[in-house]
Amino acid sequence: MKLSILILGLWLSFNAYTADVIKVGLYDFPPYAFVTEESESIAVQLLDAMNAFQHQYKFVGVPTTSKRRYLDFEKNKFDMIIFEDKKWGWQDYPVIASYPFATGYEVYVTLAKPERDQSFFNDFKDKVMIGVLGYHYQFADFSTDPEFLSKNFKLIQTDGQKKSLELILNNRGDIAVLSREYLNYHFMQSPQDKDKLLISDKFDQIYNHTVLVRENSRISIDYINDLFERMRKKGILDALLGQYGLEINKQ
Repeated sequence: MKLSILILGLWLSFNAYTADVIKVGLYDFPPYAFVTEESESIAVQLLDAMNAFQHQYKFVGVPTTSKRRYLDFEKNKFDMIIFEDKKWGWQDYPVIASYPFATGYEVYVTLAKPERDQSFFNDFKDKVMIGVLGYHYQFADFSTDPEFLSKNFKLIQTDGQKKSLELILNNRGDIAVLSREYLNYHFMQSPQDKDKLLISDKFDQIYNHTVLVRENSRISIDYINDLFERMRKKGILDALLGQYGLEINKQ
């Protein structure tokens, strides 16, 4: 019995030592990633689950920012990024996308007032919009170009969704674009805010969450697709991502 335990311990140590380290870019994108509060982020929980499920690779989070992530990728600071979409500025980079493993939603949010209803979201002309610097929004044709944005919109750019929501609650803008998953997270912490807000029935965009992997990286996109599918079949993805209202996709 002692010999078996010793052999098992040596095997686990050997596998932990020989596992290829894959650096994964994480930028502040709550609740998917909180760069300053890693223990609460979905991304860090997902990386932990991936490491526990297999031992060929060790996935390690590397902090970046929404605006700097492309430059950090070019500098080889990471080879993989999760909860990402290739159309979010990655079209000209050597990355391959996984199949969409989960679906999320982005909505318009305004301060609830007696005269406001869903028609308030019909157009954005002359409305002060609030978004996060470096994020891509469908209402702005997914552009992050400052000249384009300033020419076409009255836009306040913040450093995160938390700040965007704070501005709306303090009547400092007309409409913020926020992920529905972030709102669910916020309402768990501050349920009193729910009645203060009017949330659009329509979406700015539907997130098709994928993993982007550098071409010719040590890890293949086929491995990621297979790993996520096996984790889904075991109920691991549902347990982790479902608590935030994300829809888990089948291959």
